Amino acid sequence: MTERTWRGHWWEAAAPGVRVPGILRCNEEGEARLELVGGFDLTIRQPFANGGGYSISSDRRDVPLIHGSSGNEKFTLLDNSCVHSSGLGFFDGDITRQDWTSIRILRGMHLESLDAPIFVRAHLRLERLLHWSHKTAFQISTERRDGGLPRSKRVEKVEIEPVAVRHADLEISLRLLTRDFQYEDKKVSNERSASGWEAAVLTFTPPHPVPCKYFDEVEKDMQDLLTLSTYEPCGALSRTLTFKKPDGTPKEVEVIGRQIYRTPSQEKSTRDKEPLFTLADIDFRDVIPAWLELKDRARTGCNILFGLRYIDRGYVGTRLLGAATAAESIHACLRSTSTPLTKQEYRKLKDKILAALSDEPKHLVDFVKTGLRNNPTYNERMLELASIPDDGAVDALLGDREQWARALKKARNDLAHANERSSESDEISQAFLLMEVTYALLCLVLMSELGVSQEVQRRAVEMNSKISHISHQFKKEMAALS
Repeated sequence: MTERTWRGHWWEAAAPGVRVPGILRCNEEGEARLELVGGFDLTIRQPFANGGGYSISSDRRDVPLIHGSSGNEKFTLLDNSCVHSSGLGFFDGDITRQDWTSIRILRGMHLESLDAPIFVRAHLRLERLLHWSHKTAFQISTERRDGGLPRSKRVEKVEIEPVAVRHADLEISLRLLTRDFQYEDKKVSNERSASGWEAAVLTFTPPHPVPCKYFDEVEKDMQDLLTLSTYEPCGALSRTLTFKKPDGTPKEVEVIGRQIYRTPSQEKSTRDKEPLFTLADIDFRDVIPAWLELKDRARTGCNILFGLRYIDRGYVGTRLLGAATAAESIHACLRSTSTPLTKQEYRKLKDKILAALSDEPKHLVDFVKTGLRNNPTYNERMLELASIPDDGAVDALLGDREQWARALKKARNDLAHANERSSESDEISQAFLLMEVTYALLCLVLMSELGVSQEVQRRAVEMNSKISHISHQFKKEMAALS
């Protein structure tokens, strides 16, 4: 997709009387820039108490909403920042030019307030969603004549019923969008073609109208689910919101904005790797509520984990520390009651220690009270984490899991405390492999918590080409160190 531009007039939502010509530009990554010929006066003026004038603040006032029109199209720019102004000043006269960046654009409406509860539905199309759905509206049958050749193929379009589930008060549905076969006969160019089209879309329907940012979290959570299950970063291909106009008819608006991840070029074909699981392995009605509940429990750790896929740049050591931190956070959330000693054993032990210190100074007693904790060590956390998925899958991935846990603990401590050995160049390949197998293990942990079968977990390790290669290299490196 090339850069899109819209020429028109733009104004503050709170001051529609001052309209400024300009161009709105949006590039392939969703970055939006508004270039105005002229601009808005952002000066903050405070009147004097005696009414004899006013003072001018060095700060600028915010413009949360900018409205615009380009031809018959309406726009609302949200979360705006002025990045350049020319001619602005107390003595400089009129503004000659002003540039803005916007976090998000609603194409198709003038939104009067960020908190306005007017949206009744949201649609989200994600990368790889159709493949993950394991559904198709096109049935292909092959017919062979006697002898096997020649053969013919028949393609039919069939109706696929949408599937829906409710999580809390939100309804989430998956459906296929299809288009009837198109037939084109180009006599002059000596060509003839027939084509069909389908795409998968997720729809979110709240029980009542909601503000525009209501859907942000659930859309991000669904993006993470696709990133987990396909083992590839999945961005949003399109997002729309629906509201009802005063006459009651629905109106759909496009949401434009920069995303944390989107495939750089949609036209570039890539070789798909085997997904970890699809809806052929677990039912939509089961996995969606389970995933959203799981994500709520381990949100911070999951955000760190999938960030390693969405942002694949950075030093290996920093990324390894991120994987190690995600592992600790996810374990703490999923096994929050895990302790080395039972509560009774710990209480008895602590009472004995405090009794032995009864004649010691208060600061020593306080030291024991605050410093003694019944928490598992990092190594114990990692071993318990590795015990959550199927044993066969974990063994195939890590080999010696105790050796993996020790290596991860050592790397985490070295990186967290900036030890010199953490930056030695001959350990870079080991750090990369350790990071990747830890990422893969955490994916297995999340799959297990979702209820994905042991057979599918084993298949994920064996059939995904990236995991199987990384696992082989990691075990080879660990064997060399033994």
